[in-house]
Amino acid sequence: MATYYIDNVNGNDSYSGLSALRPKKSYEKIKIIPGDIILFRRGSFYREKLNITMGTDVDPITYGAYGEGEAPTFCGSTDVSAAEDWEPTETPNVWRCVKPVPGDVGNFVFNGDECTATLRWEKDLLSAQGDFYDSRFAEGEQFRKRYTEQNVFMYSEKNPAEHYSHIEALSYNTRSLGTLCSNIVIQDLRFTGSGVHGLAGNGKNVVIRGCSFENIGGCAWNAALRIRFGNAVEFWQYGENILIEGCSFKNVYDSCVTHQGPGEKTVPTSNFICRRNLFDTYGMAAFEYRDKLPICSEFTANICKNAGCGFAMLGEELPRRSEIWPQPMGHHIFLWRIPEASAEGSLLIADNVFGEAPVGAAIYSIISPEAEAQITLRGNRYTKNSTLLNRFGGIDFNSLDQYKKKTGKDADSSYID
Repeated sequence: MATYYIDNVNGNDSYSGLSALRPKKSYEKIKIIPGDIILFRRGSFYREKLNITMGTDVDPITYGAYGEGEAPTFCGSTDVSAAEDWEPTETPNVWRCVKPVPGDVGNFVFNGDECTATLRWEKDLLSAQGDFYDSRFAEGEQFRKRYTEQNVFMYSEKNPAEHYSHIEALSYNTRSLGTLCSNIVIQDLRFTGSGVHGLAGNGKNVVIRGCSFENIGGCAWNAALRIRFGNAVEFWQYGENILIEGCSFKNVYDSCVTHQGPGEKTVPTSNFICRRNLFDTYGMAAFEYRDKLPICSEFTANICKNAGCGFAMLGEELPRRSEIWPQPMGHHIFLWRIPEASAEGSLLIADNVFGEAPVGAAIYSIISPEAEAQITLRGNRYTKNSTLLNRFGGIDFNSLDQYKKKTGKDADSSYID
């Protein structure tokens, strides 16, 4: 077992990497074994996914940071900021991106952190600054392995590279910026610019701590239904002993954290703990749980704000298109497709702060009454919402008192002053 230091600017692969003074340039050729710690120099930037190796129950493998400065960044987007990356077309104010972008484009980020680009499903609808269209996303998910010629267009009053100081194209470059597996610790890293997911996979004994996830998702999932997708942290089918703690999430197309799977093949996750995180601006939910209710799991002491806001709603005629359309979308907690209780199922939702959810609810549950009975709510603080506060037990509530009286849940909850 060893600790390796990685510096992709000043490192040298001839070094052992066992000292911060003599770091390796890359980690790809290290024969990583259980118990190893891989530390990336703060301030480093990678236009690639984090390659994660599985540890053991006794000796997990840790990926983290060393030094001072910004968190090491793993970025999946393509820089298209140069004037020569764009050419005019015969249509006034419509520009074509001539720089190759791997995979269909699901979003653009301008000037570092502005998610103000609007996806248009048809080229003829390009009409306002930042509108974009990719000829390939209309082909649908099933055709991605045999793409035809790519044509990415953007409406801009002048060359987009002259209108914006910086442009990143978020695409289906890779399905995630890191594939989750068992017995790993990921801490103090930054993941940004994925057209689909941030971290995705399954496994047991996974810790994700102190990480940030920004500008995630937006690629087309089903063009016929006008549905896009992309989650920041997604556990698929199976997750056991999971801790997501002290992380921040900003500008996520769908859900910041989710556990889901294909119906009966999904194993109820157990000891899935999501606590003390900051969730800000997401299109579906801060926490989405579907298919099976978890066992001994909790969503606690989190701050959730601006559900149903940001780029996920641009160009949409609300409610946003989703698999439950025309029901509202853009909640802090979204529970769905759970038809029955889980054996020994239990989910605690406690001590959270629920901020604005202008087009959705703090908690939106459309699961079976038997599964809802396995949920404990207490000590949560809500922002007043005259339209919809919660949906629970098949009833829409816009009053906290009515909600507590009717459901018997969250008896000690209160409004935020």
